[in-house]
Amino acid sequence: MPFRKNADGIQQYYYKKDESKQKIIQKDLFKGHGYKRDTFPPQFFENVEKTLKRGYWAYAIDGDGWIHIYTKNIRFEVGISLNDREPIQELADIYGASISRKDYKNKKKKSSYIVKIYGKRALHFLRLICPHMTEKRKKATQAINMFDPNYHPPKISMDFRQNPDLLKPHMESVGGFFDTEGSVGIKIRNQKKKTKKLGEKIYSFLDPWLKFDNTDIRPLRKLKKLLETWPFTFKPTLSIYKARKQTKSNGENVKTSYTLHIPQPQHLLFMKMFSPFILITRKREYADRFELKKKIYEICGAGK
Repeated sequence: MPFRKNADGIQQYYYKKDESKQKIIQKDLFKGHGYKRDTFPPQFFENVEKTLKRGYWAYAIDGDGWIHIYTKNIRFEVGISLNDREPIQELADIYGASISRKDYKNKKKKSSYIVKIYGKRALHFLRLICPHMTEKRKKATQAINMFDPNYHPPKISMDFRQNPDLLKPHMESVGGFFDTEGSVGIKIRNQKKKTKKLGEKIYSFLDPWLKFDNTDIRPLRKLKKLLETWPFTFKPTLSIYKARKQTKSNGENVKTSYTLHIPQPQHLLFMKMFSPFILITRKREYADRFELKKKIYEICGAGK
């Protein structure tokens, strides 16, 4: 517990910061080639617009990203930190940005990879993803308004019958939020059951899960609406969790958390449909694992 006795012999809360070291593992492409600040080759931004997954990065920044506004210098930065390198690498390669890795002294904590974008690149990035954002949409608009006071992000429709071209960006947004706030897995569970003839018996079964967790309910509501909209046929459920204790030991308030559950019969469908838009390999591989689980159940059912 984070408590120890002070000079008066009274138990007192203290916070021990995790010791870590951060180093750059990939340098800024343009800085390394001698470009001055905010100067880029011809057609650089045009090429970015052709390759950037706007929906993906809108919800990825909503999930584990940040937008820091420095009003004194009239500038801002956009960044994201993840334990998995694949998404960080893609964004850094698209914008030619640097990547840093944070290693913790506590070996139980995984290293995290960080990419930050500044200046014209950050402004260009936010303009592309802001219309698709939810949780940080207001903050992104505020940052853009520092340079374009008349900017207001347009609303993106979910009427895919009328606008089929909008289907892909929305599917990208599911992939982006799944990589940052999604959780997927399968565990072997054992359950004891008493019977009259055989006494106590242990049953083993596969227990899969697929869900999204967040302390902001807005992106989860939007995802729920999307997954229930044609051509999707998902039936997700939204639950709320409130901790018994409303404050932490350091006095901070405990945030209410929300979870969007994908029903078990639709796990395989979800992974097959959205795996092309998921960048993290270890999560994308569950498409094959759910497929294998289905085959195992079919074999077991056929043997009855």
